[in-house]
Amino acid sequence: MIIAAIFIALLLIGVPVAFTLGLTALAYIALETPLPPLVAFQRMLASVDSFPFVAIPFFMLAGNLMGAGGLAKRIIDLARALVGHLRGGLANATVVSNMFMGGISGSSVADCSALGTILIPAMQKQGYAPQFAGAVNATASTMGIIIPPSIPMILTGAATSLSIRDLFFGGLIPGLLIGVGMLFITTFISKKRDYPKFPRATARELLMAFFKGLPAFIMVAIILVGIMTGIFTPTEASVAAVLYAMLVGVIDRELTWKGFYDSMLNAAVSSAVVMVVISTAGLLTWLLAYSMIPQQLTVSLAGVIDSPTTLLVILGAVFLIVGTVLDVSPAVLLFGPVLLPLVTAVGADPIFFGVMMVFALAIGLITPPVGTTMMLSAYIAGVSILDIARESVPYLLYMIVLLYVLIFFQGLVLWVPNTLFH
Repeated sequence: MIIAAIFIALLLIGVPVAFTLGLTALAYIALETPLPPLVAFQRMLASVDSFPFVAIPFFMLAGNLMGAGGLAKRIIDLARALVGHLRGGLANATVVSNMFMGGISGSSVADCSALGTILIPAMQKQGYAPQFAGAVNATASTMGIIIPPSIPMILTGAATSLSIRDLFFGGLIPGLLIGVGMLFITTFISKKRDYPKFPRATARELLMAFFKGLPAFIMVAIILVGIMTGIFTPTEASVAAVLYAMLVGVIDRELTWKGFYDSMLNAAVSSAVVMVVISTAGLLTWLLAYSMIPQQLTVSLAGVIDSPTTLLVILGAVFLIVGTVLDVSPAVLLFGPVLLPLVTAVGADPIFFGVMMVFALAIGLITPPVGTTMMLSAYIAGVSILDIARESVPYLLYMIVLLYVLIFFQGLVLWVPNTLFH
């Protein structure tokens, strides 16, 4: 209880999550174990000593390079040609653009920033309410960590020894369902508010937009088909994505030296933040395992909860609450290894558990007080976080309903990986 109180107190006073996890772990070592403090640093190093984690900086760099090479604008043009004729054309194009970008970067925050800086001001110029423009971008960017590739799926697989490949493809249908549902919601709201739309694209305009956006589809195909056919692992796919992004930028002559430098710098900083979180979360998770807490939790709850569906319903609610105070990366690293023994003990599918956990925690990206994409979109739109939160309610409710639809119809998650690989 003392350790839990320390953890909550550090979060409440605004200590960064990575340092909160590390300080909590050190307090646990000092108060609850006979271990020397040196163990903490050894375990932190061991936590990041994993080959799958190499994919994280490379996927981040690939996304940054594609943005610097002008591909983000091409994706937006293609999305506008596809759905711009719907009421609220630019808002719907934001949803589809995030769906495409989700297949490249693996990061919701990267997608939110890259597309939001272009689309939110453009929507404001067309008369959209700034809080609505920010809400659409914030909620649509959650697809970035559900549609493969996904950095949180990599973290989940590495932390729990689950197949990253299966987790990737398990998120495919849920990610597409998010996008389709958001298109309906955006169109409905836009009709009520009489937001503008674009003329329907002609066949020639659609073909030209598709041709210009073709490099993005090729990149997604390289990643997914390469993993699906076993040509390369997810880690190797991330390197291939970087090489392809550099090649496209050089051929198009849009990737400048400054753009390359900024992409490297952004990827390095973002990766460093994630790695610090991995190291401290890994330390705390190891300490919990050292104290046999996952085993005790499994024994105490397995006798009470014997239905996999019941357990997943409860865990879905737990992750929704956790997502409001913890970002996705530390949450999956902290809760994945601890809860997986309980999940397998009651007979729930571990791959479904991993995808469901990431999905539920992704909803936390648009819920206060953490709400990373919500805060970023609010900054770009020039409005308060609460303004974005209020406009996000219809999308938030849809994602929560979809979460529980997936729990009761798990085939929507498991069908693709089972069909392709098992």
